[in-house]
Amino acid sequence: MHFQHRSQSLFLIHALCFLSFLASCQPGPDEPTAPEGQCTVTFSVMNYRQISFDDISSSAISRAVNVPSNHPSTLNHLVVSIYDAETGQQACPIMRHDQSDYTESNQWEAYRQFSVTLPYGHYRALVLGYNGSRECNIASINHISWSDNYVPNTFLYYDEFTLNNNASLNKEITLKHVVAAFRVMTEDVAPSELKKMRFVSSAGGTVLDATTGFTPQSTGRTSEIIVPTEYVGIVDTFTVYLFLPKEQINTNYTVQALGQGVDAVLYEKRFYDVPLRINYLTVWQGKFFETSTPNEEEHDAGINLYWDTAWADTLKINP
Repeated sequence: MHFQHRSQSLFLIHALCFLSFLASCQPGPDEPTAPEGQCTVTFSVMNYRQISFDDISSSAISRAVNVPSNHPSTLNHLVVSIYDAETGQQACPIMRHDQSDYTESNQWEAYRQFSVTLPYGHYRALVLGYNGSRECNIASINHISWSDNYVPNTFLYYDEFTLNNNASLNKEITLKHVVAAFRVMTEDVAPSELKKMRFVSSAGGTVLDATTGFTPQSTGRTSEIIVPTEYVGIVDTFTVYLFLPKEQINTNYTVQALGQGVDAVLYEKRFYDVPLRINYLTVWQGKFFETSTPNEEEHDAGINLYWDTAWADTLKINP
């Protein structure tokens, strides 16, 4: 009986030691674990601060070397969308960061970074940076648009990547400019009855295909700029953006100054074969309100090309 009691005691002691060993191998409640067969991917947008077309002088050469490193032109919105490369289905909910939610300087690191955990597989990712207040709608990786047929100043990153034996992956993202811009710089003051400026192009589009950086629908665009009361009576600048079907196109533009009522046309100019190019700013500068009338036709008199290291070039159309 004494031997049996001693054996049972030794068995209990060994069992307790074994259970204690097993417990010591388990992670504590505060120790994060990466699920097997998955990877945490972090997207870090390197150039979330941009020099927009609005910051470039169109009347003189403006070089990036003259722009301070702490330039405050931060993109208003950053968006990340990831797709399964085989099925084309979204791999996770769209991630959005709005600059207005990151107002303190110590929050910029959080603003530019996105993290998501994905199963091993083959993926496509798009990252958008853009300005303006319109809602961005991503129907698919090939069809990105904004509400009201709006085209903001837009920057894009697109790439494919594979996760297999990674536990974590950091992808440093450099956004690429994917719009062309057309600007009218008026040398005469806006009349008191002016309410809106309307730009109608015969080519280009409002939809972006992330896989190409071009628009799949070159049907033209009508865009309107509301002119606030405080801008009436001063010299002003109006800029509109377009997604292009290829790197460079020529398009026709009709620019109208609208008054009250049913969009009464006060002044109008028509421009033919306007050169537009992605990452370029095309500028017309002259007297718009004093010299134009409805149905007036005006061809560009000449084009001067200025290299600008901030973006690419400024195309200037002389009146």
